[in-house]
Amino acid sequence: MYDPSAIRHPVDPPSRAGILLCVPDVITIEVRTLRRAAIAATSVSVLFVILTWIWFVSPSVDSPRSADAIVVLGGEGNRSRVARNLVADGVADEVWISSLWIPPADFWDETACKPPGRGWPIPDAAVECFEASGGDTRGEARAIAEIAQREGWTSIAVVATTDQVTRARRLIERCYDGEVLMVDTSHPDPLLLRIIYEWGAGLETTIRRGC
Repeated sequence: MYDPSAIRHPVDPPSRAGILLCVPDVITIEVRTLRRAAIAATSVSVLFVILTWIWFVSPSVDSPRSADAIVVLGGEGNRSRVARNLVADGVADEVWISSLWIPPADFWDETACKPPGRGWPIPDAAVECFEASGGDTRGEARAIAEIAQREGWTSIAVVATTDQVTRARRLIERCYDGEVLMVDTSHPDPLLLRIIYEWGAGLETTIRRGC
């Protein structure tokens, strides 16, 4: 029996006009995607530059008038000069220097921390040295907290390089409940190298919580 519905009719291929009509839509979608990606990349770059500036290039620092003690963190830079200036300004007459500190070649020898006393090596100040376990800023923060509890400190002026200020403040404030006043000095290494280092160290500080 003849069934007209059983007859297969050839399917017409899409017309060239139909294909051409779809092309502008595809191009529009791709342009929008690229535009969004460009905006996102630009936003991330701008945020990176801003954070780099406020954390490592021009961080928030303090101008202390008084503190219970001056603490010099380890590393290079004119930290001893800053400590001397703070003592001369009457901020404190007690200076604690980290064993991680790298002093200028003409400042003292390896045994200089062993005989503490007033007037040496910083005039008009009692100088003490302290050991920082772990060989890093986190170890210094823990040591500072222990000394502060023992000595009864409620405020300290901490000397660090500019790029280190933000991370050092964060670590010390995690361990120490008193007032932390950060005073900065320049680092002799190229700024770009310091920024790269501090980004890595800062991420480690963020991931590894606690004192």
